[in-house]
Amino acid sequence: MDGEDLTELLRLRHDVLGALTDDPRPRHELVDALPDSKSTVYKGLSQLQEAGLVVRDDDGFRPTLFGTVALARYDALADTARFGDMLADVPGDAVDPAALVGATVVRPDETDAERHVEAVWTLLGDAERARAVAPVVSPGYVARFRELLDAGLTAELVLPESVAASLRDEYPDELAAISERAALYETTAPVPFGVLVTEGARPQMAIELRDGPLVSGLITNDTPAAIRWAEATVDRFRTNAVRLDAP
Repeated sequence: MDGEDLTELLRLRHDVLGALTDDPRPRHELVDALPDSKSTVYKGLSQLQEAGLVVRDDDGFRPTLFGTVALARYDALADTARFGDMLADVPGDAVDPAALVGATVVRPDETDAERHVEAVWTLLGDAERARAVAPVVSPGYVARFRELLDAGLTAELVLPESVAASLRDEYPDELAAISERAALYETTAPVPFGVLVTEGARPQMAIELRDGPLVSGLITNDTPAAIRWAEATVDRFRTNAVRLDAP
């Protein structure tokens, strides 16, 4: 069986394999647990058995290790559809797929247009230390960021050269105040999206996607793989950045 055939089988028999993964059981119990007809369940079991995804023993049917891994990988792939539109304009090698496995997507909607923005502030409010790369800084958020710094947050922020220049020219007092409390850097490298990684009781990371100057959505994750990717991404931008001195 090749990958295409396996993917198609998982699509067709996902419910059968998923039910057995949750609770291995005899065939008649599986029929009772699923909405499909008995013949459909029987056929699904036969196909999964033939492919090596499930086996039958004295207690009924159970998934093999191959079946468990294949289902998990299929579900992880299907899960990326939740934020596929948000990532459509991001270069293919920009984000490690491991950073997206198990992620949570926060989007604005008609009931809460600022939900995704508030999620960023929640992450920062729960953190002891934050490191980030930001493609844009909205002037209205400067005061709020300063409040978090005054409350004890330590931070490191890498900004595009153009954003740093704009802050230096238009908001010198605010920039000076933040520079006293946080390490700010400017980079000449293009910054296609924002990356935030926090330290504290619950380390987390976030990818902040934008449509022009506006945040269009947030992808958050707390898995070790996602956090490692975020830390490495911030490190990469930080390596060739220059310390931004207060005006």
